[in-house]
Amino acid sequence: MSPLQKIAMGLVIVLLPADFPHHPHPAWAFYDALPDPIGWLLVVAGVRALRADPRADLDVDVVQWLAWVSLAVSVPLWFPQLNHLLVPKYNDAADASFQWFVSLPQTLFSLLLARTIARVAAERRPPDRFVAGRFGVLTWGFGAVLVLPAIAYGGHVDALVMPTLLAIGLVNTAFVYYLFRVHRREWLGGPGPLEVPAAQQKDRPSSD
Repeated sequence: MSPLQKIAMGLVIVLLPADFPHHPHPAWAFYDALPDPIGWLLVVAGVRALRADPRADLDVDVVQWLAWVSLAVSVPLWFPQLNHLLVPKYNDAADASFQWFVSLPQTLFSLLLARTIARVAAERRPPDRFVAGRFGVLTWGFGAVLVLPAIAYGGHVDALVMPTLLAIGLVNTAFVYYLFRVHRREWLGGPGPLEVPAAQQKDRPSSD
């Protein structure tokens, strides 16, 4: 598994909820069958592999530090007994504000990794315009995701709540997709282009 595949798979585990039991008592006593700490361990392993690969000229020291912080934050929040004490239950706005606060390391991790990949892709000779363009847009997307919740919830702008939630889901989903999409690039620690066996090439119809 390539470094970016590990990171993407880890983020899939982090982003997808699988709550059990279905009808807990009390109502807050449910666990996530896809524990976020396991996802972040995969992410950390991917960043470490990316950092150690001599072909990947990416400065990911701060990215790795943010992955470790996200892992540390995710551990107590997996336990409902601690989550119940830490997350405010007074009103929806307080709950959303706390969730935004604890998700800051994850958002900063994704923003900085996207920015690093986009910058290195643009500086290559020749530049990898596909990667630079996609991850450049994702960098701006994560910047918006970082700011919008503070405006929507902190500023009590109710009209922004639904667009904010949609933006968070869209940007994170696109980030995971493009990590999988570009993971084979050697300068990102990947195995290189997928080789097509000669027998299959002969079977292909001629373009002449």
